Amino acid sequence: MLSIKNVIIFLLLQVKRLQLAPLTNGALCPFKDTIDLSGKRPLENGSYIHENVLISRTQVAEYKFRLYFGNNARETETHLRGCVCGKPKMCVKLCCRHDEFYNEYTFRCERIPKDTKINVYMNIAMDSGKKQRVNIYQRFVLQMGRPCQYLEYLLGDKDLWELKENGELFISRTGDIIDTVSYCLSPYWKEDSKELQLMALSCPILNEAKFSLALNTYAMAISVIFLVPTTLIYLFVGDLSRDIRGKQLISYFISLIGAYSIFSFINISEYVFEDFYCKLLGISSYFFFTSTYQWLSILCYDMLLNFRHLKENSLYRRHTKRFVYYSSYGWGTALLFTLIVIWAQLSDKVPDKFKPGIGNEACWLDTNQWSSAIYFYWPNLIIMLVNVAIFFSLSLHIYRIKHDVAAMKLTKKFFGEYCVIILRLFIVMGISWIMDILSFCLRDFEISDYVFMATDVCNALQGVFIFIIFVLKHNVIQAIRKSCFRGDFIAVNSRERATSS
Repeated sequence: MLSIKNVIIFLLLQVKRLQLAPLTNGALCPFKDTIDLSGKRPLENGSYIHENVLISRTQVAEYKFRLYFGNNARETETHLRGCVCGKPKMCVKLCCRHDEFYNEYTFRCERIPKDTKINVYMNIAMDSGKKQRVNIYQRFVLQMGRPCQYLEYLLGDKDLWELKENGELFISRTGDIIDTVSYCLSPYWKEDSKELQLMALSCPILNEAKFSLALNTYAMAISVIFLVPTTLIYLFVGDLSRDIRGKQLISYFISLIGAYSIFSFINISEYVFEDFYCKLLGISSYFFFTSTYQWLSILCYDMLLNFRHLKENSLYRRHTKRFVYYSSYGWGTALLFTLIVIWAQLSDKVPDKFKPGIGNEACWLDTNQWSSAIYFYWPNLIIMLVNVAIFFSLSLHIYRIKHDVAAMKLTKKFFGEYCVIILRLFIVMGISWIMDILSFCLRDFEISDYVFMATDVCNALQGVFIFIIFVLKHNVIQAIRKSCFRGDFIAVNSRERATSS
């Protein structure tokens, strides 16, 4: 799995590199380590000077793009940029010019009144772990620019931050480390101070991401509302739960209810869980989501097994024993994966970059890291690909016997409806699960947020589709009526016996 992960990362990086390759000519350092040389006059030998740092002409290149918050590239006019950071000073970025500050109400840089004192000293985190108070303007090379149009000051306990020795900014609450592409510094008036102090600013999270999360959360909650009666119907209507297919579907429904209930509860409640309970909820959700994939694969495998026995003119009927095997696999495999996740999360032998990250940023796997693919997305992708292979295999078998009238009659009699039901289940659920995996793989591309929003919602609304497919059917409705009639009949007989006695 690790090798697959590395291949995917390499391919995505190559795509990103190819996107930017036509936009730059001979860049010798990362964009974050450069300054815009537009408007600066070169020396006679083609070199430039910025903040008393000499930029040789070999360190100058043409760019046709600029990077903004989150390393989002936008194509711009061709301009010169020079490598300036790390020679030997590292860089920090100012939002505005030296004599200006950023006004978060007007979203513009405004001139600082004369005779206003600016405190340019700040404690920075050294690589040794110690703090050192330094003059920011002297310690670092100063870049200038804003990562986005609408900036927010990082204030209060929710946005505690510290500037690192290499010019990066560490956000305590999230554990994120951002570079000068995604933050800038500006003088700021504190209420209890008569002088301006340098304060960090960054870009707020876009409302689209919050809307998407809320939409998926409430869609999952709606799914649970439909899944609960579906499960109860299949549990208590004897004709539905008597065969092995009904028992498999009940197990699948229970897994989905557990996963969606926990996930929607975490997000709808907006409660800040303690670390232990957050990880417990995340692990429980992981168990149910993993078991959901396992039971979907069991449904597909059982369909293939029944089809093979049809060729022998008999169905595979050892239901009880077979369902025990299926349950051991479905729940047991999910439990095994969950124990591996717990071990990886707690073990000191697993590097941080390979940990699942449950509880780091949310009560779920840390999907900002590729390590989550090792524990969830890649194993489930393999399961879904195997399911696809099963369906292709079945289609091929059916195509081969289509001229055999007797075989086709037997297939339709014993297997036709079963095949159609599982096929519908796979189309609705299987494809949506695959799209969910793809949305994770392509999450670094901004356009994917909009492309996969619809598929994510469809995935979250599985409960509604399941209710339509498995309950709103003629034979299921008839079974429910028959069950209700039997209950009424038993109740009438009981009253008659009580009266006669």
